[in-house]
Amino acid sequence: MKADWKNTVIIVPIYNTEKYLPELFKRITKYFPLKSIFAVNDASEDNSKEICRKIGVKLIDLKVNSGKGNALQVGFKAAIEEGYKFAFTIDSDLQHKPEDFPDFIKKQNELDLALVIGKRDFSHKKMPFHRICSNTLTSWVVSRSSKQKILDSQCGFRLYNLEILEGMEFQTKRYQFETEIILKIAKKNGKVDFIPIETIYDRQVSYISGLRDIKNFIKIVLYEMKN
Repeated sequence: MKADWKNTVIIVPIYNTEKYLPELFKRITKYFPLKSIFAVNDASEDNSKEICRKIGVKLIDLKVNSGKGNALQVGFKAAIEEGYKFAFTIDSDLQHKPEDFPDFIKKQNELDLALVIGKRDFSHKKMPFHRICSNTLTSWVVSRSSKQKILDSQCGFRLYNLEILEGMEFQTKRYQFETEIILKIAKKNGKVDFIPIETIYDRQVSYISGLRDIKNFIKIVLYEMKN
């Protein structure tokens, strides 16, 4: 099946990114109607929820902060229930450009992919050094585990074929989810590929905890290798 502008939904996991949302949704609506934008508010403590309601996107308001992975899972479930066949995921802090949507869809259509991931520039000029190290290490490990070449395992800008996700059960609810889902898709022989995207940082707050998340990353890779 091929993604198109009608069978695809946008899932935006949100946590305390009120200052970015008006511009983000304005740019997304150049490609998709408000009814196709699912904003999953992960119990933000700022005015993110109110901004989503004012703009008119479909708001899924979670009362307890459970992590990005949980927010994405909730979004996928809602999208499948409404009959969508594909889903973009895009971070809410403008680190990704909605203007890249057409390139993702083109790539999916050309190769019949289960997952298209944005590949960021890992040069020192574009990305903080600690993130280069983290991304390089995790991408190498995931490549070995999935037996596919994974160029950027942590980028949240993705286009999923929702059909391959149906029936999957996940162990993680936080950032490791985006690694877990690559491994599960690979197990089902789903093809993963990449498109280059711009690397954008604007002093955004990172909620990734170094040692804790590395530990959880290792746990999920070992779990998937055993099961």
